[in-house]
Amino acid sequence: MYEQEDLKQRIATIIKEYDNQGIHRTGTEVDNQSAHWLANKIKKIGQDPHLDKFSLNRIDIVEASVEIGEEKIVGVPLFDCIYPEEELIVGNLGSLRKNNIVGITRVDNVKPQDLENQRKNNSNIGIIVATQGLTSGLSLINAEHFTKPFGPPTLQISSEYWSFLSSKIGTEVSLRIKINRTPSKAYNVITRIEGKDPMLTPLVVMTPRSGWWNCASERAGGIAIMLEMMRTFVTVKPKRNLIFLANSGHELGHLGLNHYLENNTNLIKGASSWIHLGANLAEIVHNGSNTAVQPKIRAQFSDSEIEALGLKSLAKHSIVPSTNISQGTRPLGEAKNIFDGGGRYFSVIGIKNPFFHHPDDRWPGAVDINSSLRITKALMHLGLKLAN
Repeated sequence: MYEQEDLKQRIATIIKEYDNQGIHRTGTEVDNQSAHWLANKIKKIGQDPHLDKFSLNRIDIVEASVEIGEEKIVGVPLFDCIYPEEELIVGNLGSLRKNNIVGITRVDNVKPQDLENQRKNNSNIGIIVATQGLTSGLSLINAEHFTKPFGPPTLQISSEYWSFLSSKIGTEVSLRIKINRTPSKAYNVITRIEGKDPMLTPLVVMTPRSGWWNCASERAGGIAIMLEMMRTFVTVKPKRNLIFLANSGHELGHLGLNHYLENNTNLIKGASSWIHLGANLAEIVHNGSNTAVQPKIRAQFSDSEIEALGLKSLAKHSIVPSTNISQGTRPLGEAKNIFDGGGRYFSVIGIKNPFFHHPDDRWPGAVDINSSLRITKALMHLGLKLAN
């Protein structure tokens, strides 16, 4: 009981500290300070982290708004659209793909492909998209094409404005989008643990550590799990070498992971397997009482053998995935990079997070520590199995 309470407290501390750092967008001061914070946490466990630096042209927002009559709506531009040469765009609101029109649309933030399709071959002078999550508000969409932007200048606004916006079709609007591109650095945090048999292929554990907002439930859960997995191997030396990768650049098309894989191409297939600690592993799932509620997760796996190991580890802690993405199907999150390269993986992602990509993803209201505790113990068990 005491050990479980200690583990629970450590998870809570990591999530709280990560949340308190601020907005974790890639290459910002908060993101880089967070890399050093994580490295210090790893050192305190007794491991030796390395900061893997990569470059980007960070987008800093100067102006992002639309004026409709006397109403001004402030939003956030897409980070992978083409920005206007002049910050002011004036035109009438209307349908998508119409010339000289500011098109409007509403998109679920977990279905970015919908907006991507709407932006292709689009002749609008601008687009305003009301982003819809499980909670009303400004739930941002990832910039999958950050390095190869396309499509009209696009402003994301809160879902709360959709009714108002759609009632103003034909009305002239002033759309303002202005950004600065700032040459910046960001960091992956990499930790290697030597195993008993260096001839064995390594196990890689990865989790993203950047995101649009404070990301308490979205990102900090994976970081806490990774730290606990590292702690396990201080006292239980693994047979095979281990590589732990906490990458920045998640919201920008996996920028940090891409950088790492470009420099470690052979590792995708060369690793014995990859464990992907995906999004939302601390998401709130309680039902308003103190009763334990089944964590809502999706399991993704490359083959039947690792599927069996992973599902058995989850079941050991009474977790049954709500959905599975089986072998042969391209997974979500960073696991898709491993799938694309033909690697072996087991991946877990929380689903039904009411605060996914939302500014209210904050400690403690967005977090379910009891659920995160169960997921942590399950993945520690899986890590031990795959490392030995």
